[in-house]
Amino acid sequence: MNHETDRQPAIHITFSEYSLDTVSSAISSGELSGSCILVAGNWHLGPLKERNDPALAEWFSEHFGYVPDNVTIGDTSTAVKNQERACAWVNPTSSEEYANFLHWASICKLRNISLIRFSAQDIHPIGMARLAVTAPQADPNEIELYAREWANLVEENADFRLLNPSGKLRSFSASHFDKYITGATSNNWTSSPEVVLHIMETLGSEHQDFPGDIFLYHRIEKFVTSGIVEKQTDSDVTQTKIRSTSR
Repeated sequence: MNHETDRQPAIHITFSEYSLDTVSSAISSGELSGSCILVAGNWHLGPLKERNDPALAEWFSEHFGYVPDNVTIGDTSTAVKNQERACAWVNPTSSEEYANFLHWASICKLRNISLIRFSAQDIHPIGMARLAVTAPQADPNEIELYAREWANLVEENADFRLLNPSGKLRSFSASHFDKYITGATSNNWTSSPEVVLHIMETLGSEHQDFPGDIFLYHRIEKFVTSGIVEKQTDSDVTQTKIRSTSR
């Protein structure tokens, strides 16, 4: 009899596809027991007030230039029953995971819940059983603190919730990243992939999370439309050179 397995939670809660795959692999190999669920929702993206499927689709179109196939508002409040021993695997170094977790913590009423904080760099299917067994049970006051943190983010209702250079999840408007675009765009013709790569390197050096390269390209296209940046050709912004119109 595997006593570690016997003392493990009945259900494991994850907040991204990556964590779901990692925990599911550990269950498949016998390292963990129980079942695993994904609580997602992309809560780091888009408006939080009056959040519904049409509004979120419109927001994606505005800021990314397309609408993902899976843009839906799921109900995560009934994902786990109170009587089940549950363990939440929380990666606070991921904007997506931590935002999904905070939203979930704000609506869950679980009392028998353990929390495991980890990063993608230090988790592996082998050894996860001990993490699950030794994970401390969350104090109701701790869950309440997470709920308050989420309530503040909801009140700010920004475009994004991303990790800042200090590793804190903070609200950011889409325009926050404009300074990186203007700072990376010179008066000389430069391929847009080079510009975007430079922006990504700058953000990485600052340890500032950002919405991704598609967002940056779409933002540059908006700059072209407004006359701040010009394209060398009339092709897609990802396949041409750009330069600043300021002299």
